[in-house]
Amino acid sequence: MDFELTKEQSEFYDIIISIYFGDPDESGQFKGAIYRPFEYEVERKKIAGDKLTKEENFQFIQQRNLYDFMRRLLVKRFESSFGSFEQSIKNFKNITEKILEFIKKTGKGDYFNGEYILDRALLEKIYDLDLDEIEKYLAEYTEKINKDEYPKNHKRYKIRDFKYKNEFIAHIKSDLVLFDKILKELSALDLVKNDPKTDCLLKNIKDVLKQKPDKGEPRRKILIFSEYLDTVKYLELTLKKQFGERLLVVAGDLSSSKISQINKNFDAAFDKQENEYDILLASDRISEGFNLNRAGLVINYDIPWNPVRVIQRVGRINRISKNVFDELYIVNFFPTEKGSELVKSREIASNKMFLIHNTLGEDAKIFDIDEEPTPSGLYERIQQNPDKLGEESFYTKVLKEFLKIKKENPQLIEDLKKYPPRIKVAKKFAEDELLVFLKKGRMYIYNVKYNADKDSLIYQTTFDEVFDKIVCAQNESKLPLSSSFWDWYGKIKKFKEYRFPPVSEQSLEQKALNNLKTFIDKIQIEEFMPQ
Repeated sequence: MDFELTKEQSEFYDIIISIYFGDPDESGQFKGAIYRPFEYEVERKKIAGDKLTKEENFQFIQQRNLYDFMRRLLVKRFESSFGSFEQSIKNFKNITEKILEFIKKTGKGDYFNGEYILDRALLEKIYDLDLDEIEKYLAEYTEKINKDEYPKNHKRYKIRDFKYKNEFIAHIKSDLVLFDKILKELSALDLVKNDPKTDCLLKNIKDVLKQKPDKGEPRRKILIFSEYLDTVKYLELTLKKQFGERLLVVAGDLSSSKISQINKNFDAAFDKQENEYDILLASDRISEGFNLNRAGLVINYDIPWNPVRVIQRVGRINRISKNVFDELYIVNFFPTEKGSELVKSREIASNKMFLIHNTLGEDAKIFDIDEEPTPSGLYERIQQNPDKLGEESFYTKVLKEFLKIKKENPQLIEDLKKYPPRIKVAKKFAEDELLVFLKKGRMYIYNVKYNADKDSLIYQTTFDEVFDKIVCAQNESKLPLSSSFWDWYGKIKKFKEYRFPPVSEQSLEQKALNNLKTFIDKIQIEEFMPQ
């Protein structure tokens, strides 16, 4: 669904993304000094020349991550909804004002004799909390420090000791000027009161609800997803006026009564069916664990850059257990300009998405961390059928196969419990090779092609790489073991586990992250996984 911006609104869209909140190294105007005081405290030559101690480097990276997170948060809010973005700008302005007040108060009226306190816990919370929770935490934190209630684990900065103290205060003030400027521009362009994106949503929902159901199918219900509670609350006000009691909203914690309403009205397999609601508006809080297959349309009001989230959202209506509709519809929103013909409209939409993608940076790359997407390529990927994404997931592929076996041959699943710990079997395949599966904490799989010479290489492989080699039909007969089997089986048992070569590390933090990734992806010891 394309929502049409006026020429002035379209230009404002681009300025917000690429200039106001663009990369600071490419003249982005948002300074975010309160999130990265370390960069004003030490000589910049020291940072540029990579002459920081380990502790200093850790501080620099942590604070730069916090700053980047806040900058991207505002861009993502803007892409989500103009109402959500306006609220965030007001929140950021309030937080920045409170911090400036604190600095002035501790300096007894003189900013340069004042102090600034950065909550170290905040630097860690950005990886754990939702975006909505981060804003709330920041607001509460600034209120507390103004009441002299300091967090337990905080870092106290004395402004007079900063190498760039004048710049630090000037940048805090320049952010306040930027926030005021944005709020005025939002008001002048009327993007919140007369929101073209919301207008587009309303028009299309009405069209869908008017449609007659296809033969043998019920009336199609609608799911609307947003990443942010502010966007959900913003949309609720508009949608309630149009659809009244036919709208069900999940904007906070799920109570038992709310869960009951969801199940009765949107789960086709639920015993006590009701029909009180046509539309479910929710955050990703319900993108897992619910069957919502009485809905045949999912609307992504903001684009989930993470493909897993796309699959989770659509997975609510695309249930293996019960198909209600022959065709399911997934909607994404793209901004374009009024009066543009179709081809030009698509070009504008894809370019705006590309702008956002570049501003969010490498960690927001979708589908493939090594990709260098073009605007049109990114647009196509976002529009990709999530079923195809699901097929690309090995977990999904295996799960479907397992459920099929369980349905067609439940006795086999029961019999597996009685199987001996070691099984040796041969089946027909295009090549002579041996696969050995061992389970020690996690599964290890070794492979050797033993039709070659005696020096054939034993190597470690993965389940997804050998899956198609071991799958067989229910009535397929086993073959006798190869004459080379026992020789190579003995060699594999003595084979030392492959060790991954060390990677060049840049920081202690990166080492820790790599170690954690190894535990999660490769070792998977049951006692550790919950941690």
